[in-house]
Amino acid sequence: MDVTIKKKSKFNRKGTIALIVLLAVILGIGLYSRRESFQRARSDGANPPPFVRVEVVTNDNTVRDSIVQNMSIEAVNRVQMLPRVTGRLERLHVKQGDMVKTGQTVATLEHEQQDALIGATEAQLASAKADTEKARAEMVNAKTNLDRYERLVKEGFSTQQQYDSIETTYTSARASYNAALAKERQAAAELGRVRSTRMDYIMVAPFDGTVLNDYSLVPGAMISPNSPIVDIADLRTLKATLRIPESKIFVVKPGMPVFLRFDALPNEEFKGTAARIDPYVDPQTRTSNVEVELDNAAAGNRLRPGMFGQASIVEKEYSNAIVLPDSAIYPNEKGFHIFVVDDDIAKMRPVETGVKQGNKVQIISGVENGEKVIVFGGNNLNDGEKVVIQ
Repeated sequence: MDVTIKKKSKFNRKGTIALIVLLAVILGIGLYSRRESFQRARSDGANPPPFVRVEVVTNDNTVRDSIVQNMSIEAVNRVQMLPRVTGRLERLHVKQGDMVKTGQTVATLEHEQQDALIGATEAQLASAKADTEKARAEMVNAKTNLDRYERLVKEGFSTQQQYDSIETTYTSARASYNAALAKERQAAAELGRVRSTRMDYIMVAPFDGTVLNDYSLVPGAMISPNSPIVDIADLRTLKATLRIPESKIFVVKPGMPVFLRFDALPNEEFKGTAARIDPYVDPQTRTSNVEVELDNAAAGNRLRPGMFGQASIVEKEYSNAIVLPDSAIYPNEKGFHIFVVDDDIAKMRPVETGVKQGNKVQIISGVENGEKVIVFGGNNLNDGEKVVIQ
C-alpha cells in the first residue's frame, strides 16, 4: 500500500511541472505575437497622433522692456540704538513689534549717581544765585552812596577825598557782583552738563517707527556703548538699492517707475520710484547705484525689511502685444518657430520675437489673434503632422 501512494505522489509532481512548462510556452508565444503586431503597426505608420496642449493667441497683453535686478528692501530710516555710557539696564520700556513715537523713552539705565550729582549741582547753583543777589544789593547801596556824595561835593558839604573813598567802595562792590554773576553762570552751565549726562542713561526714540528687535534684554543686564539695546525702523517708506550697468545709467531718470516682485508674494507686483542715482560709476564693477523708494502704506504695510525679490526699471512699455510662453517657441537655423494647429494639423510657423518678460516672450510677427498655438508637446513634431488637442 505504501508503494502505491509513493507512485501516485511522484506522478502528481510530474504532471504539475508539465502543466507549468506548457503555460509558460503559451504565454511566451502570446507576447511574441503582440510584439510582432506592434512592430508591424509602427512600420505601417499606424502610430496614434501625439497629444498636445494649445493656447489661443490674444493681443491684449502688456509687456515691458526693463532693466531687471535682484534686490532686497530696507527701511529708509532705521537705527540701532546704542548707549553713550556703560551701565546696567534698569528697564526696557518697549518690546519687539511695538510702535514708538519721537521722544518716547525706550530704555533706562541705572542712574542714581547722576541724580545725586544733579542734586548737588542744583544746590551749588542756588548758593551762587544767593551770593549774586547779595553782591548786587551791596553794589546798589554803594552806587546810592556815590551819587549822594557826588551832590555833596558839588554843594560844598563834602571833600573830594571822601568822594574818592566812596567811589572805590562802589567799584569794589560792582566787581564783587560781576564775580558772583560769573560763578552763577558757571554753576548753571555745570547743572546743564550733568543733566545732559543723565540723559545718556535715558534713551528715547529718534523718530516714529516700529521696534524690529529688542535683543531679548532683561533688567540688570550690563550694557556698553558697543551693545545695541533696540533696533527701530520707520516701515512707512522702504528702499531698495540696485546696481545699474554703466551702459544703462543715462537711461534711468529720477522719478521713473520701478516694479518690484518679492519671493514671499510671488503673485503680486508693487510700484516704486527711482529716487536717487549715484553721480559716479564704480570702477571695480562698472555700475552705479540707484535707490528706489517704495510706499509701504500703499502696499498695505505688508512689506518687511530684508524681503528679497526682483526690481524692474521700465525702459519702454508695449501695449496690445501678443505674448507666448517660452515653451511654445523653438529655435531653428533662421531664428525661431512655433506650431499652429489648424484642423488638427500642426503647421510650423516662423516668428519674430521681441521682449522677454519672465517666462513670456513677445511675438512681433508670425501669428495672428485667435490662432491656436501649441504650448506643450511640440518638441518632436513635424510640419503637417496630425495632433490631438488635450
